[in-house]
Amino acid sequence: MKLLLKISLFLCGLVFSCNTWGINYTQLDSGNAYYTKSLYDKAIASYNKFIMEGNESAQAYFNLGNCYYRKSDMAYAILNYEKAKKLAPSDPDIQFNLQIANLKTTDKISPDASSSISNWWRGFVDTYSERGWAIICIVCFCICLLLLGVYFMARNLLFKQLGFWVGMVMLLVSVTTFIFSYEQYSILTSHDTAIVISNSVTVTGAPTDNATKLFVIHEGAKVWIVKTEGNYTEIKLANGNQGWLLTSDISEI
Repeated sequence: MKLLLKISLFLCGLVFSCNTWGINYTQLDSGNAYYTKSLYDKAIASYNKFIMEGNESAQAYFNLGNCYYRKSDMAYAILNYEKAKKLAPSDPDIQFNLQIANLKTTDKISPDASSSISNWWRGFVDTYSERGWAIICIVCFCICLLLLGVYFMARNLLFKQLGFWVGMVMLLVSVTTFIFSYEQYSILTSHDTAIVISNSVTVTGAPTDNATKLFVIHEGAKVWIVKTEGNYTEIKLANGNQGWLLTSDISEI
């Protein structure tokens, strides 16, 4: 019973976490006005101020990415598109602009076979945000309860069987979408990926200045953070290559 209550509170928290009451959109509107006038530096300042005020907004990150793209700063364009995608993973405009920006980077890193399968699964789960999956979960669970009520109250055998089996299907869908919602929430709140923001970075075999040089990556490349030691961070690429670089060379998504 306590577990069910915790799950219900978690789902309700996700559904209502995007409440926009009380948000001051002045800086966002100012940024949009500057962007239409091609005043990208002023637009960036406005969008950053809006975000620094504690407003997590896919639109703000997306618009910020567009400003950096117009300034031909692909590293920060990709960084902000990726941040926007975390908040709105199924938004087609974000996906398209991110794809275009990635085409302008130096490194074209092909994922290994296991990463391809993982990317396919990631794409499926990204169909909805954590809030979207939570809403589906709650709706399916309510339908499940309704159908189980039919099972217990109906006198007709066919209705009882339909109520039970369809209710079980709805329960299974509810559990599955809860898992998807929790997975999306975990990704949203984690910071295990980053974008290379330095023009060119030499990845080494150890977190020291005189370590063996392994390979070079360039600005805009997406990396997965393995661990951090001192001023160095161990990273992994989509193709499986792994090594160390200075933490200051990357910015977390």
